[in-house]
Formats: sequence, structure tokens, C-alpha cells
Amino acid sequence: MIKMKALKILRTLLLVLGPLSFLVFLVTVYFAASCNPWWNFFKGAFSDLGSPRATNPWIFNIGLMTMGTIIALYSLGILWSVETKLEGFASGLLFVSGIFLFLIGYYPSGTKPHTFVSTWFYLQSFLTSAFLGLALLAKKEKLFGSILFLLGILPVPLGYLIQLTIGWPSVAVLELAGALFIEASALTASIYFLRIVKAKTT
Repeated sequence: MIKMKALKILRTLLLVLGPLSFLVFLVTVYFAASCNPWWNFFKGAFSDLGSPRATNPWIFNIGLMTMGTIIALYSLGILWSVETKLEGFASGLLFVSGIFLFLIGYYPSGTKPHTFVSTWFYLQSFLTSAFLGLALLAKKEKLFGSILFLLGILPVPLGYLIQLTIGWPSVAVLELAGALFIEASALTASIYFLRIVKAKTT
């Protein structure tokens, strides 16, 4: 009985890590930006805070690597809770997105791999949401499935539409918009799987 309760607590903790990673991001940006008063949210990119010209770039880069680790652990919580192969596939995509986020910090702005790993972190995260949405729709979980699917397929076309019409004021604004979609997906997925865990243990 004690072991089962401990495992439930561990799985619950893993499932709340995803949404909490956004708080880590906000704290990281706050401290990194505080060391770099020249940085402007409406003119630059978040990765500027981890570039060679930044003061204490390690703050931002370590923060990203920490978030990448958190997301990888979060994906294991989802994998622990899935009921179908397609859900498991989506958790695998999420694990890889965590690796890409870690690599953004490992290869900061100014290094060759930076653009590639940054782009693929976002794309991989959106793919995770879309496939997890499809998996839940296949299970007749229409509400959670529809929300996750839309959060996965809308960011890229919306981003292009805004760029073609009014334009993005900065890369940082675009990055934050993408991060908010990812955070919304993490919250939705966590709520769903925490309900599953509760139902299985009551």
C-alpha cells in the first residue's frame, strides 16, 4: 500500500512538471534580463540573453537546459499514464522536444546548431500536441483531444498569417507566442492525465 502511494505521488509530480517548466522559463528570463539591461523584448530574441555578448549568459543557457530536463521527465510521466500506442508515440515526441530544448542552452546563440535545435524544439512540441490530440480523439475524448489537436496545428499557420499581415515586432514576441501554445498544451495534457491517475487509484 505504501509503495503504491509513493508511486502515485511520483507519477503526479512528473505530470505537473510540464506546466511548471513555463514558470522556470519566466524566472530564467527575469534574472537573465536583469543582468542585461540593453535587452529589449520588442526588438531582440530570448536567445540573445545566452549569446556571447550577454553578461552572465550561463543564467539563460542553464535555465534552458534545466527546462529541457524537466520536459523530458514530464514526458516520462505521460508515458507512465498512457493507454494507447499513439499516446505513447506522442510522449516520445515530447521527450525529443525536451532534448532539443536542452540543446538550445548547450548550443547558444552564435553557434551553428542553434537555429536548427531552436526551430525543432517548437515544431516537435507542436507535433506532440497534435498527435496527443489525435490519440485522445481516437479514444472518444473529444474535449481534451480537440483542444490539444488545435493547439498543435494552429501555431505555425497563425504565425505565418500574422507575419504576412501586421508582422511580428520581434523574434522574442514570436517565441513567447509559441511558448504560450506549448504551455497551454502542457496544462491540458496534465489535467487530462491527472484525471486518469486519480480514476485508476480510487
